[in-house]
Amino acid sequence: MPADETGRWRLFIAIALPKVVRDRLEAPLKDLQTLSTWIRVSSADRIHLTLHFLGDVETSKKDELVETIRPVVAAHDPLALAVEGVGAFPDIERPTVLWAGVKGTGQPGLMRLQQELGRVLAGHGFEVEPRFTPHLTLGRVRKPLYREASRALNEWYYGRWQFAKFGEFTVDAIHLMRSQLGAGGPRYTSLATFDLQ
Repeated sequence: MPADETGRWRLFIAIALPKVVRDRLEAPLKDLQTLSTWIRVSSADRIHLTLHFLGDVETSKKDELVETIRPVVAAHDPLALAVEGVGAFPDIERPTVLWAGVKGTGQPGLMRLQQELGRVLAGHGFEVEPRFTPHLTLGRVRKPLYREASRALNEWYYGRWQFAKFGEFTVDAIHLMRSQLGAGGPRYTSLATFDLQ
């Protein structure tokens, strides 16, 4: 895959979702479309669980990055996760990001994996987010919601999806992903796959 003109790729580390979970997220995403004036709604086929966003990385560093990530992931067992409920950052009254929650018995292992990857990445000069809350981004609020729009979002949250269950799955691999921004939304490509042991 060719690099862009700058010789840098926009990269992140993520967990891909199985089709059954993405399919079940279609309904709450469809419900959000009525608020598309205020909220940029995610496409189900582009939703993933981001562990670390790396930003624009020189393409020449990709192989080194792969060899940095591989042993960390290989030291971890597969993770049993569940996608349950929806919410918002910072909260549903002042939302900027709408999300589906990630839970399950594998959540402690997920947190350890994310933290260990963060330590190794920081040691290689990457800026790492200090906090990590596992979630799937369903939409981003573009402008404040007032009156009818706010009521519609409350109905979406309290009336329908707050405690919904969207499926369980086992994570047996992590991906190094490239994001290419475009008019039709970002396009994601897996550059490398790392198996959990």
